[in-house]
Amino acid sequence: MNTARFALLPRDGLFCKDGRGWYTSDVGRGHSHAWPPPSTLRGAMRAAWGHALMTRASRTLTPEAWERETQGVHIGPPLTLARPLGEPFASRHRMWPTPADAVLVEGRVRRLLPRPHPEVHTLGTEDDDALEALWRATTPPGKPQPPRSFWTEDALVGWLRGEAPPTPGDTGPLRRTDVRVTLNAQTQTAEPGMLYQTEVLEMLGEGEREWALGLECTLPGEASGFPWGPVGLGGKRRLALAEPLPGEVFAAPRGLPERSPGLRLILATPAHFQRGWLPDGLERVDPGGQPRWEGTLPGVEGRVVLRAALVNRPLELSTWDMARGRPRATRRLVPAGATYFFERVDGRPFTALKTLWLAAWGGGHEEGLGRVLPGSWNPEEEHT
Repeated sequence: MNTARFALLPRDGLFCKDGRGWYTSDVGRGHSHAWPPPSTLRGAMRAAWGHALMTRASRTLTPEAWERETQGVHIGPPLTLARPLGEPFASRHRMWPTPADAVLVEGRVRRLLPRPHPEVHTLGTEDDDALEALWRATTPPGKPQPPRSFWTEDALVGWLRGEAPPTPGDTGPLRRTDVRVTLNAQTQTAEPGMLYQTEVLEMLGEGEREWALGLECTLPGEASGFPWGPVGLGGKRRLALAEPLPGEVFAAPRGLPERSPGLRLILATPAHFQRGWLPDGLERVDPGGQPRWEGTLPGVEGRVVLRAALVNRPLELSTWDMARGRPRATRRLVPAGATYFFERVDGRPFTALKTLWLAAWGGGHEEGLGRVLPGSWNPEEEHT
């Protein structure tokens, strides 16, 4: 296996359609993902690898051969990058999803600190006593505002240490709406009244910045120079240029917490768990009549108990099998930014937080799912 690291720079915008139909609303709007899901990026890499194989062999791959020959193309954690025009990419240009334990109140970012609340129940059926035993996070005084889409590198590293960022975050690239018309396949003319809209991310030109997608791609063959030319990415296979990236862009930053009484893990990419929002490796236990979820997690020292989980609405991922020309089964993913809080069963502190940087949880590792960011957490801390 060989590894290639590069940034994809869409030059004509980016449109990644979700699983809803083209005419699911009165205005005829094609709904898109807010940001390209990892499966879209891996699909683009498999397509680039497969086309290169066909070019070298001067033959067309069958769907079965395409599936087999490109199966070894894996991607690591996909990164969001934003840099001033003309600068080379570095780790300071990384942008991260807004953590779910952050709330924006009156223009300030406040922390959500989970605490035991035995008298407060969820809005469910209350038939899962382990779920009801999870700690709840109380909202700080004031009216919460919609969160921003991204945080900068400095803001995230400070947040992992327990520091509030000075700014509420970044809204991300500008969006534009393209209006298109449906063509009649027989006459090649426009169908009367068949207009539809697509929402496109403008990755270049906003505020003298350009946005990009950083990829660490594992390949089954020679990686030198991959990808060999522009890459078709997202809907309509809009072209994206490829620029080499240094390894430091994927490395852990300085200033991560070294030791913490509790562990806070934030999803940097969506995750696929077997039981929905609950991480794999945890099982229900009932010590002393106090039900809870307990177990082991990849890279985490000792046995842990899940104290709290702050998870937003699931990401419904419907993808298309390009080789066979049919849809794949829809998956429900835990969205990026979801935050989990753990304590060790033996009461000891966590001391290996750095080893958890972009570690993989759950399934879908080959497409960059389930990458986590480690942060400190003090279970005894109260709101001030």
